[in-house]
Amino acid sequence: MWRRFTIALSFLTIFRLPVSGEISPGDLGKCYACFPFVGLLVGLMTWAMVRLLQAAMPPLLLAAWACAFMTFVTRGFHLDGLADLADGIGGGYTPQRRLEIMKDSATGAFGALAVVLAILLKTSAIYSLIMAKSWIALAIVPAMSRFAIVISAYKSPCARTEGLAKSSIEFVSRGTLLAAASFALVITLLLVPKFAPAFIGAAALSALLVRALAHRFLGGVTGDVLGAVNEITEVLLFTLSACLAYRL
Repeated sequence: MWRRFTIALSFLTIFRLPVSGEISPGDLGKCYACFPFVGLLVGLMTWAMVRLLQAAMPPLLLAAWACAFMTFVTRGFHLDGLADLADGIGGGYTPQRRLEIMKDSATGAFGALAVVLAILLKTSAIYSLIMAKSWIALAIVPAMSRFAIVISAYKSPCARTEGLAKSSIEFVSRGTLLAAASFALVITLLLVPKFAPAFIGAAALSALLVRALAHRFLGGVTGDVLGAVNEITEVLLFTLSACLAYRL
């Protein structure tokens, strides 16, 4: 389990822990089980930063810094996927052409708009959480968004015939999904017991909707799709948290 965690942490964040031996596609697929835990760590670091700086910064600026911090810790990995998916779906008319656009390193108008809207929506929601002193959502939302990635990857065909996503998605097994789901269930029951069904349901709904969209327009999922799942789920769950802020 430790090996899977170190691979997941290195894969999803800027942090690097030593990993013994060569990392195989099977290792990458199995490490998805640890994605929610890595997300929880990102959330806890964000929570700690906000609590440390809340007396020194106005709430709106602090919310923007919290969003920037999460982006920095994850190398903008998921935002890049959101931008690519938006460009592909917005700019292409066939699955093949959409995939070609997504592979292009340049960001187009659709991608830029998607990233800007995601950051604005998350910053606004985090601002509401700070004003309500509802700190717990800062920790739980990143965990649930990584759980959504696992849902989207499980038994999904890969839209590309090669690449890192294909080699890892094929090894996301039922056991991997159940492990991720168990962790997600435990942390929601511990941290937000009254709203655990709402958080789990919203994460699952977001994952399944984006997955269905990817199947319809791309013929399957890609690494970019999984990154977009994370960002869209974070927007949805931070919005939900802001609406429930005074009751969390």
